[in-house]
Amino acid sequence: MPLQYKLYHHLEGEHQDTITSLAFSSHGTFLAIGSLDGKLSLWSTLSGRKLHVVVTGSNAVLSIIWMTPSENHLLCGLANGVVISIHIDDCVTVTGFTAHSSSPVEYLAVMDCIVVTGTRSEVFLWNHEGTAKWTQLAQILPPPSISVNHESEVIVTSLAWARTKYSERTLLVAYLHHGILLWDAIKVKTAHFVYVKTLVGSMSVSRDGNVLVVSNVTSGFDIYHLNDSSLDGSMLQPSNGMLVPVAFIHGGQAILGGSTCGKVQIWDSTDRSLLGTLVHDTKDVVLSIAAHVESREDRFLIATGTCALEGRRGYVQLWHAVEVEDAGECRLYLVRFHSRLEFKCSQTVIPMVS
Repeated sequence: MPLQYKLYHHLEGEHQDTITSLAFSSHGTFLAIGSLDGKLSLWSTLSGRKLHVVVTGSNAVLSIIWMTPSENHLLCGLANGVVISIHIDDCVTVTGFTAHSSSPVEYLAVMDCIVVTGTRSEVFLWNHEGTAKWTQLAQILPPPSISVNHESEVIVTSLAWARTKYSERTLLVAYLHHGILLWDAIKVKTAHFVYVKTLVGSMSVSRDGNVLVVSNVTSGFDIYHLNDSSLDGSMLQPSNGMLVPVAFIHGGQAILGGSTCGKVQIWDSTDRSLLGTLVHDTKDVVLSIAAHVESREDRFLIATGTCALEGRRGYVQLWHAVEVEDAGECRLYLVRFHSRLEFKCSQTVIPMVS
């Protein structure tokens, strides 16, 4: 039976400012939410209950990533250049270190124990083993400028790990004006470079490492074949000059894009047909998205977070896929849902590293 995404939980009340980052835990049990208000909150995806809050003071939480396959360990990048490591057991344990001395940690990516931090023009690789041990492994230099961007500032806009034809461990680094760099973590050198004619506001790579989708900052999202850098097609979604996020979901079968007009859309990644729309208020700007598929249970989840505009606080909508009699051209299917573990809410206030 076909499925459609329906609103499952409306998560609000904790954050006072724009939602900057969203991340599901490995099995979709928890949703982590970061905000410009300096708080990280953790919610149950089953009940919609708030479980934990970590308060960083005045330092905005800009990026979040879970240390797969753990369900109780995640990392957060802060506006003061600090990365905090959060372990949640019977209590919440927070440690941190300064990854970038003068810039906010806007992007994080992880493969095994290798963590990548990105900010402005800097990209560092770290070995993170244990609770508080961090060792810098490498720094990735930005690609050389060409005539069309030699006067443009080097700005990182996305990080992603993938297995590509260039390396089993390929790190993709997207730059706003300077295309997309592919870095071989095994040979510790640049493997390839993808030049695109548009700005790159966000990027996602398919699970098989063959296809890229790029948010072009102006008209929507473009699909590229990574093997030859050729443009395969586009999906129109006004960006109004904003860095609108985009992501492959459902194992690469579909593409999820943020929105500047309250309409978060899902497209088929093959023929680019519209599969569904997640409707917010028309004034909402959605610049944070996350998706999760629990393959063992065929559980499909999407989270969408809004900016704080016109006196309104940022909030998060949690969506899940439900069976319907007729979903039009939708070709995704759902089998069942299962229960999740619940905890009582706690709040942790941490002294920040300067």
